[in-house]
Amino acid sequence: MKGRGYKATPQRVAILEALAAEQHQSLDEIHAKCPHVGLVTVYRTLDLFSEIGAVRRLDLGDGSRYELAEAHHHHLICDSCGSISEFEGCPIDPERLDVEGGFEVRSHSVEVYGNCAECL
Repeated sequence: MKGRGYKATPQRVAILEALAAEQHQSLDEIHAKCPHVGLVTVYRTLDLFSEIGAVRRLDLGDGSRYELAEAHHHHLICDSCGSISEFEGCPIDPERLDVEGGFEVRSHSVEVYGNCAECL
C-alpha cells in the first residue's frame, strides 16, 4: 500500500489480516472478522485492494467473494455443498488467445463447476 501512496491504516491492516485468515470470503464474512471496522470502510478498502492488485474479487455464483492475489490459480466449485477448492494447472495460455481489436489481456480466471468427492 505504501509503495502506491496509500496509508496502512489500522482498518486496512485488519481487513488484510481477515483476508489472510481464509480465502474466498464474502464481504459479510470479512466484516465479521473485523467488526470494529465499518461495513462501508470494508467495502471501500476491498475496492482499493482490488484496484491496486492486492486482492481478487471473484463471482462464483453466490455473490462476490474475495481472496489475496497471490499465486495464479483457478477454482473448483461444488454445485451441491458450495465448497470451493483451488487448482494451479492453468488450461489457458493468454499469449495464444485469439483476441481481436487491440484487447490486452491483464488476467483471467477459470471456474469449474461440478460435485466434490464428499457430494458424489
